[in-house]
Amino acid sequence: MESNREIFIEKLDNFIRKYYQYQLLRGFLLTILFLIVLYLGISVFEYHLYLSARIKTILILIGSSLQLFVFIALIVFPLRGLLYKGSRISYRKAILLISSHFPELEDRLLNTYELSENALDHPEDNALLIASINQRIASLSVLSFRESISFKDAYIYFKYLSGVVLFCLIIYFAFPDFYPSSNQRLMHFRKDYKAPADFEFVIDSELIAEKGSDFLLSLHTDGKYSPESVELIYGGQKYLMLSDNAGRFTYEFRNINSELFFSLESGKIKSSTYQLRVKSKPLLELMEISIQPPSYTNLPSHTEKQIGDVSFPVGSELTWLIKAYNADSIGLRFIKKDTFVFAPSTRLEYTDQFLESDTYTISLANSDYPQSIYARYQLEALPDQFPTIGVSMQIDSVSASVYYFKGIIKDDYGFSKLRFVFKPQDEEVRFLPVPIQKNITRQEFYFAFDFSSLNLPQGSQVQYYFEVFDNDAIHKPKSTRSDFLNFYLPSAEQVYELNSHIQDSLSRKIDQTREISSSIQQDVLKLQKSLLDNSSDQWQQNQMFNEIEAQKKQLENLLKEIKKDNARKNQLMKAAGLQDSLLLDKQKKIEELMDKIMDDELKKLFEEFNKLSENLDREKINKLGNQLKMSMTDFQKQLDRNLQLLERYEIELGIKQLSSRIEKLAQEQKALSQSKRKDQESTIRKQVSAKMQWERIEKDLEELLKKNSGIEKPYQLSDFQNEKNAIEKSMQESLDQLRENKMGKAGKSMQTSSQQQSEIAQKLTSAMAGNMSMQLSIDTDMLSKLLHNLIDFSFQQEKLILDLKKINYLNPLYVSIIDRQGVLNEEYQLLQDSLLSLSSRTPQVAALIGNRIFELEDFLSQSLDELNDHRVYQAQVTQQKSMTEINELAVFLSEALKQLLEQMANGMPGSQLGDKKGKTPSFSGMKSQQESLKKMLEQMIQGLKDGEGKAGQKSEKLGKYLQEQEMFKQKMNEMIQHGGHGEQTEKILRDVMKMMEQTEREISNFSVNRQTIIRQNQIMTRLLEAENASREKDFDKKRESKSGQNHKLSNPKAIFKYKKTDTDFDDLFNDSNVKLIDYYNKIYLDYLIRLNDGKSR
Repeated sequence: MESNREIFIEKLDNFIRKYYQYQLLRGFLLTILFLIVLYLGISVFEYHLYLSARIKTILILIGSSLQLFVFIALIVFPLRGLLYKGSRISYRKAILLISSHFPELEDRLLNTYELSENALDHPEDNALLIASINQRIASLSVLSFRESISFKDAYIYFKYLSGVVLFCLIIYFAFPDFYPSSNQRLMHFRKDYKAPADFEFVIDSELIAEKGSDFLLSLHTDGKYSPESVELIYGGQKYLMLSDNAGRFTYEFRNINSELFFSLESGKIKSSTYQLRVKSKPLLELMEISIQPPSYTNLPSHTEKQIGDVSFPVGSELTWLIKAYNADSIGLRFIKKDTFVFAPSTRLEYTDQFLESDTYTISLANSDYPQSIYARYQLEALPDQFPTIGVSMQIDSVSASVYYFKGIIKDDYGFSKLRFVFKPQDEEVRFLPVPIQKNITRQEFYFAFDFSSLNLPQGSQVQYYFEVFDNDAIHKPKSTRSDFLNFYLPSAEQVYELNSHIQDSLSRKIDQTREISSSIQQDVLKLQKSLLDNSSDQWQQNQMFNEIEAQKKQLENLLKEIKKDNARKNQLMKAAGLQDSLLLDKQKKIEELMDKIMDDELKKLFEEFNKLSENLDREKINKLGNQLKMSMTDFQKQLDRNLQLLERYEIELGIKQLSSRIEKLAQEQKALSQSKRKDQESTIRKQVSAKMQWERIEKDLEELLKKNSGIEKPYQLSDFQNEKNAIEKSMQESLDQLRENKMGKAGKSMQTSSQQQSEIAQKLTSAMAGNMSMQLSIDTDMLSKLLHNLIDFSFQQEKLILDLKKINYLNPLYVSIIDRQGVLNEEYQLLQDSLLSLSSRTPQVAALIGNRIFELEDFLSQSLDELNDHRVYQAQVTQQKSMTEINELAVFLSEALKQLLEQMANGMPGSQLGDKKGKTPSFSGMKSQQESLKKMLEQMIQGLKDGEGKAGQKSEKLGKYLQEQEMFKQKMNEMIQHGGHGEQTEKILRDVMKMMEQTEREISNFSVNRQTIIRQNQIMTRLLEAENASREKDFDKKRESKSGQNHKLSNPKAIFKYKKTDTDFDDLFNDSNVKLIDYYNKIYLDYLIRLNDGKSR
């Protein structure tokens, strides 16, 4: 039984095995079929619907789950049953499956299996059952259970699979893009794909932005057409992108600090989601530059923070401290120095000295950014600029050779020295240090220099300037020079010509002024007539007023020019060294008279008259017009008087200049007569030049004498024709003898010329002195008579005033009062004419009486008019005013007479009026006497050299000289004893006394030489110094009495302050709080210098 049962079970096992094999084949075919169908289904949906990533993900997850379930159910489980792994179908189940194939055997197979199972449980009790079972099994052994399962039954699945594969092939060929498109989108199921539209978005920008910066998104579309607008979807909001005409769309993201996602949409077309990445850029966190200027600049060190462009003095030491974040390294490169500094960290520190400007770059780097230039900066090395200097100048009012300078110097950091540089003609350059404070960058300086100390010959010049040095310790001190100026000492000929030119200009302008004043009188008269007869309308009358006003302005301009020319003439006289006290005083008095011609009362009268053009009041116009015409008449009289004074002054000055020129030429002839034979050619040239000089002197003398003959009451001067002919002849002879190589004869001819020239110079001087002395005597006598007549006139006017008080205008005697006043007015006209005549010759008198004679005339005329109009009270007031004027005029004439008498008593026609020193000798007389002594000494020396004269004659000349010298010493002692000249003047005079005593000893010992003559010249120079010192003392006293302060003219700063040239210069120049670049600093300084110059003039 066991063997039959085993055979039965084995057959069942074989069936089960084949069953699982069939199930595995069937499962494999169904799994593939399901997979293909699932793929095809999802692909169809994706191909047509463009499922979203979410739906695709869901479908793939569901499909994968189903596929996994089918695989497990149809492959894994049958495989396990085949491999006896896990649960398998039971034999009963197997018999049921076999029965489905063999239905007739279902019950037999099932009974056999159940009986065999029971027999196994009770084998000893069921022998018969076992035998029955064996029989049944034996009857079934001929059957093959495996045949109940056929693999051919799986063919139907294969057909289905083949049909599906064929369908897939049909799709492949019919729709070539089906599989690639759907596969691509299904493989990237997490990515959204859009259905192909008429256009697509193309991003032009790289979607990478720097952190913290803005990002410009730029795109265009590619397709059948371009949309009109595109919206950007970002952060749940839609933003309209900007569009241009080229189909490009842009949108700018502001201040991006993190990644962001966005999509695009235009109508129904949407893009996928884009990602904008953010990368961090290395940034500069801190930058400090410490600047240490050079020590000589005295500038403090300082630090600039967060500033890369810096300026600093050349030679400064700079230290950089740089910190960065988001950086791995820092680089610092200097272009000109060709230096690179690298620090592989977030901190860099570097120090160096810079002598020039440079450019440097800072570069930063990190993992996202390679080493690149982060910033570029400029280093401006400020060079030590050249110092600047400006100088203004004042000329001393007493000595034209003394110059006072006020200057301003400026530099960046300070100075090393300042010096005054001057170069006399044909000499070496000389230097004088000027004290300054070296550490002050802006300062004024004062300096004074006397060019006469250089002992310059006439016609020479000195070039001078100031030079300032800075304190540059890097490139050595630099210097700047002021403008080059020249001090020119004109020759006598040039002074004479220029003086004549100025005088001619003055005469012409005075004539023009007289013509304009006459024209004003005519216009006023014409205006008065037009108002009386109504011959012109209001517009024409206004034009007349305008014409008068224009002429008045023209008159003022001419007077200003006259004043300017007169000042030039005065300055020229000082520059030429013509220090004669009389001429200086006359020039000063004439200048004062010129200033007083257009006085305030006349200007006010013009203004009041011009105001009448507004209402045209006939009565007022007539009244003021008459006053204006009278004033113009007085004005013309003053002009005539001043012109006569100028003409007489020109004659006096011209004679002095010509005398000086002749005397100088005589000295040159005398020196030339000593020339040696070897200097023959040079002597000839000098003699030709001397002859030309003499010809010019002759011409100038003729012109001067011609001018003298044209003035009123000319000076009695000879033409010296014989003397001139003799001099010209001797000079020509000497020139011819020189050319014939006759040096001895030529020397004697030149000595003769020298002597003749000295004589004519003395004659000119004596003639002018005699004329002036005679004129002084005549003027004194005339002034005495005029004073007597004026006093008598005063008594008559006073008696008339008293008589008028006793009666009224109804009294018959009132008419006699009017007649008496008219007679007095006529008498005064004679007095006035005489006074004008006297003042036209004597500027001192003219300066004293001034315009009072015209004012008195106005009062007398006004009182007569008021008496005629029966305005008794007004007439009495006016008469009283006239009495006051008469008395004041008498006092001034008395003072003038007293001073003229004192001059006559001293025998000094050239002494100054106003010098109330009694009979004390004046400097002008002392100088004249010293000049005479010098000439006597020169003649004595020449006589000794030539051996001329006998011993008795020499002793006589010597005695005469010593006598004159003794008289000179006595006068000098009187001046010293009298005092009042100041300590400096008296000290100079004592030095002169010692020099004279030395000269006396030399003369007494017959040891006279050239040194003696030089000492005489020094005595003259010292006398001039003493005179200037005395004047300066008097001038100081006057200023002290006015201001209560002692101004020292020797101090240049005091000079500028006294002359009111110390303007707001200091405040303007104090620009320590104002930083200007050097170019404008120079302009600013030049402006201040010009401003100071303008106010100093």
